[in-house]
Amino acid sequence: MITLVTDSTAYLTKAEAEKLKIRLVPMHYILAGKSYAESYADENGDFVPQIAAHQEICATAQASVADFVGIFQAIVHQGGEVLCLVISSRLSGAYSSACIAAKAVDAEKVRVVDSRTTAGGLALLLKRAAALIRQGYPLEDIVAQIKEQRGKTGIAFSVEDMDALRKSGRLSIVRQSVGSILNIRPILCLEKDGGALISGGTARGRNAQMQALADRVPEKAKEVIIESLGSAYMAPALRERIRARFPQVTISHATIGPVLAIHIGLDVIGVAWSEE
Repeated sequence: MITLVTDSTAYLTKAEAEKLKIRLVPMHYILAGKSYAESYADENGDFVPQIAAHQEICATAQASVADFVGIFQAIVHQGGEVLCLVISSRLSGAYSSACIAAKAVDAEKVRVVDSRTTAGGLALLLKRAAALIRQGYPLEDIVAQIKEQRGKTGIAFSVEDMDALRKSGRLSIVRQSVGSILNIRPILCLEKDGGALISGGTARGRNAQMQALADRVPEKAKEVIIESLGSAYMAPALRERIRARFPQVTISHATIGPVLAIHIGLDVIGVAWSEE
């Protein structure tokens, strides 16, 4: 039996994780010196006011080797195999932790895959992997298919300002001068072949912001996840634009959690997709 393992930035609800039979490894975050373990998307409490109140002294920590070892051992000792899909290695050290843990437990029965994405993109890859497990594919075949599917999975998002990203140190080539003062907002993406954060341009005004994100969804998209945190009206507005282009595509909504919120901000709208 193959068990899926992922980190908490997939932001699955507890019910979704149980349905897909996914084991969750928590990422960690620190607010005012106190450490918290990130959990399922619907079990992180009201973290927004806490982060807002401690923006200058909040931080995150990757899932540790010990976090992964505990779950891997439990599965392997019961005679199972593990497929572990985690947040992009260009965004977190969780992939490195999982690889070290896999070698420590059983390199033959544990496979770790760098998703090169996170949040909705990671969730979509997990859904695909769960379907392949149900269909009875062996572990190595699933690994190969998921690596191929990475190139058909994408994510784009926009933020109100760049303060959190600037603090996180993950801006790289992304322009830092855009912001709500000029009514110009960045469109940000994760590159498919490496998983690094890159610029996807800018948008002036809300309508252009929503349209730019909707336009990122490719013609062959079969499933879309809209992701948001902050203004409640943005997700429905983006959904309407995507539905107008893709009346038959499955569209769902998810909320990002505290770990990503610390790095990208508390007012975020984004979209993830998987292609046929």
